[in-house]
Amino acid sequence: MEEHYYRRMPYDVEMPTVSNDQQALHMEERAIADIYKARKKRHERILRESVPLFIRNRDRICADIEMARCHIDGIRFGLAYTGAWDVPVAFLGGLLRLWENPAFQGECPKCHETAYCIGGGGSPLSGVKNVAMTCGSCGHQFGSSTTKADMNVTSFGNALVTSINVSNQGLGSMEDESLPIENVVHTLQLEEYNAQQKEA
Repeated sequence: MEEHYYRRMPYDVEMPTVSNDQQALHMEERAIADIYKARKKRHERILRESVPLFIRNRDRICADIEMARCHIDGIRFGLAYTGAWDVPVAFLGGLLRLWENPAFQGECPKCHETAYCIGGGGSPLSGVKNVAMTCGSCGHQFGSSTTKADMNVTSFGNALVTSINVSNQGLGSMEDESLPIENVVHTLQLEEYNAQQKEA
């Protein structure tokens, strides 16, 4: 029967500080971290750009549970001096519910229609906040220090976290079947395109 064992290193051979396997592991971990970082940035961009699409297709999204459970992890709310709030992942259906709250709405300076909160930040010392907004009609992206139901930065951050958790209720758990945001956006765009082609 063949024996499997590790050979002892000769006493006159210098033992490396890091093994080849350890180097491979470190390289893999860095590559994985870079992939997740790039994915987060892409999700933040997709969210910013897709607000009008989501608003137009609200009923369609809410009627499809896998679309409604799409994970929205691109919402960031930072605080000067103390770091970022631990904003929970929102379901897309939950985010659409959240946007019905005037506290997370603003007026678009370009077309004067309703814009919706997608993140932001501010200073806990001054209480001043800058809410990242995207217009649900024209898609204009801008920052605003006020919303339709105004509050200071600390109150706003607390309200954002609480409201996301409340809005997610009834949509299942994060482990349930869901569609990635990339698939949701492409499906909705394709359906709108096909509908336009039929009308043409």
